[in-house]
Amino acid sequence: MIRINQPGLKSFVFYVFGFIFLTLFIYLGIPFFFDYKNNQPDLKRKIFENFGLNLSFTSNVKYNIFPSPRLNLKNVEILSFSESSKNIGSVKKIILKIPFKRLVSLKKLDFDSIELIDAVINIKTSEINNFKNYLNNKTHGKLIQLTKSKINLLDKTKLLFNIDIKKLRISGKSLFDKLDLKGRIFDTKIEINYQNKNFNKNSEKNVEIWLPEIGLNSKLSINADKKNNETIYGRVSIFFPSNQIYLDYILRNKIFNISSSRLTNNYFKGKIFGDLILFPFSTFDLKLDIDFLKFKNILNSGFIDNNKFLSQLMPFNKKINGNININVDKIASSSNIINSGNANLEFINSVLIVKEFNLIINKIGNIKFAGKIFKQKKKKIFIFNTKINLDNPKNFYSRFLIPKKNRIDLVPINLLGKIDLESYEIKFDKIYLDNALNQKELDEDKLFFLQERINEIFSQNSLNNILKYSNLRKIIQSFFN
Repeated sequence: MIRINQPGLKSFVFYVFGFIFLTLFIYLGIPFFFDYKNNQPDLKRKIFENFGLNLSFTSNVKYNIFPSPRLNLKNVEILSFSESSKNIGSVKKIILKIPFKRLVSLKKLDFDSIELIDAVINIKTSEINNFKNYLNNKTHGKLIQLTKSKINLLDKTKLLFNIDIKKLRISGKSLFDKLDLKGRIFDTKIEINYQNKNFNKNSEKNVEIWLPEIGLNSKLSINADKKNNETIYGRVSIFFPSNQIYLDYILRNKIFNISSSRLTNNYFKGKIFGDLILFPFSTFDLKLDIDFLKFKNILNSGFIDNNKFLSQLMPFNKKINGNININVDKIASSSNIINSGNANLEFINSVLIVKEFNLIINKIGNIKFAGKIFKQKKKKIFIFNTKINLDNPKNFYSRFLIPKKNRIDLVPINLLGKIDLESYEIKFDKIYLDNALNQKELDEDKLFFLQERINEIFSQNSLNNILKYSNLRKIIQSFFN
């Protein structure tokens, strides 16, 4: 160990270190003497050149040495992600970190990163493309961070939803872009990770969205078509407790085409394909093919236990319009009564048109529905036209254990009426029997009796109990006593 015993040497070392620290302190203190007030236009220009942010501020700019050289701004307005003067938000505090070698003069002043604390940013749907172009802009590749902030998505002045941000990091470089977000959406925790990689002139983007409180994780890959830059393609993977969804897609001319897919969950296995248009309105033309439907699992689920299941299931958003065809190849249940089915549905301005809903009764016949579901005041109503064809009466009576003395000749039955999807109260307008020779309509007394009998069954039983085979058999038997 070397010991410094000579008094002169100790003093020399002390002065050397003191001189270094003094020089460093003087160098770090240079920005204290800059005239920020009279040079605000230059400062705003430097912020825009570094981060693409057009800011407006009138408060004094403060310089701090610790914990690193930086400028602090307070109560700043955020203008649009361009050079216009349109206000899109505000920030209570901004921190601009300065590189060590850029402290010597105001003209050479530059920034490593910017942090926006307690910011509120309003983005209109018409400005989404501007925001997307801003995120993809390579000219500002330095770190941008939002802390304890909020982003509001607006349709003109109407709030669609907002994201409460705990921390959002946006960085862009020549070969790699990255965005990390932690926050809340619809009062639920959300994490988003975005990466943009460019290798050998091939662009590959990956997005991962995680909602930890509900266990939802989704991944999206985005690839550009080499021949057509306006066409992108990739895969979507969604993992939810007991649910897996894989979609291969092509996005061209604002049309999101699902070219192939695989859907697996506790209730069915199948695939979906077709087209979706998300902006300015949500329209779609989809086909859902279900290879295998586990009806028993649906009956035992929490969905059917909720008596308002059908009412809550039906979406009534005016901006959702389109067609969906559903085909079920095989339905597995303990009774094996319904073995397949198909549906053709159309959404038009908050009304669901049931063009056709066909259920195949195993070796007995079929049930066909048509009609529409709409909102009437606060109720959701289904106006229906139903036809029941029992082509094999012998199998029908045997399956539901109807005594021979109670059996009658069965003919196709047509039912017209409406049902309240909140209470399941049914009202028949007309019921008629359709045989080969003529149509026979039930008189008012029989119509009223049948209506009251069905409403009594629904009022005394939950939906899942009615759909269970043992209970359904008793209900059908009651009509033949």
